[in-house]
Amino acid sequence: MITVYLGDVFEYLAKLACSIDPGAKLISTENYKNLSPGTYYTCIPDVGGLANLSEVLRSADQIIYAPPPDGKWSDEKRGISQMKQWTEDYLKIFSFRTSVKNFFLKEPDNKINILKLADSRKNPEKQLWIAGCSISHGDGVEPTQRYGQLLAENLNLPVSFLTNGGSSVIWAADQILRSNIQPNDLVVWGITSISRAPLFNNNKLTHINVRSYEQDPDLDCAFNFEYFTSEDITYRTIVSIFQVINYCEKIGANLLLVSLLDDGTLFGYLKEYPNLLQLSCIWGRGLENRWIDIGNDGSHPGHKTHEFYSAEILDKIKHLQWM
Repeated sequence: MITVYLGDVFEYLAKLACSIDPGAKLISTENYKNLSPGTYYTCIPDVGGLANLSEVLRSADQIIYAPPPDGKWSDEKRGISQMKQWTEDYLKIFSFRTSVKNFFLKEPDNKINILKLADSRKNPEKQLWIAGCSISHGDGVEPTQRYGQLLAENLNLPVSFLTNGGSSVIWAADQILRSNIQPNDLVVWGITSISRAPLFNNNKLTHINVRSYEQDPDLDCAFNFEYFTSEDITYRTIVSIFQVINYCEKIGANLLLVSLLDDGTLFGYLKEYPNLLQLSCIWGRGLENRWIDIGNDGSHPGHKTHEFYSAEILDKIKHLQWM
């Protein structure tokens, strides 16, 4: 086993290594290659540079970080030490492949917000998952009136909602792919319009769509409005759907794609996929006749429309013989 104490040029490093193993040796430009098992100590200047340090750390079974006890490095100028920066940079990389002690890799501050899931699995048995935007989330109606909850009651299944107002197909796909969906689960995905995308900035996730620019005119500086008519957003949206289709087929979950805001553009790429249900644009195009009724917020479908959605989805599920 090769153990390497890594620090600065000061004498403390040799004393530390030798206090643990009296036979500890300095690694220098003379002996950094083909190390025999044992305990060693070194630093970037002694080993002869970063390339040599890489070779030493590749051969190490254990690396022990030993910075100067007083925190002051030999090359420190105006409170900054390049040796410290390079040493910790190498420790960061090698901590993913070798045992590194006395060095703690800080988790990114935004990790929790980036990986946050809208909901979680409700029980170990078969369950229902609802994914989608504000319609699937139930904006404009009570939680008990949204189609996903009505469907869960009809099917007598627990339900999780991977939903958020204003969210995109891209966001919903990620939520599905990272959730604990199991074989025989039923996933009902309310497909929204293509002109939407997630934007993560300042440790916050924002769901961007065309209306977002009316609310924040400065948004165009961070996210170009023309992107919503680009081939790229079409590509990413379509690919996201097919990723979910592939995932659900591989794990044995039943996936139903339900168009709730798509005008047929997305479903045009999916016409050979059997598990489709078109519920968008079947009444009209204007807000006054887009749905059977309007919700209490004046901009989303009301409870009668959700009842219709639930009944149509239930009929499709029975037709597909999933229940």
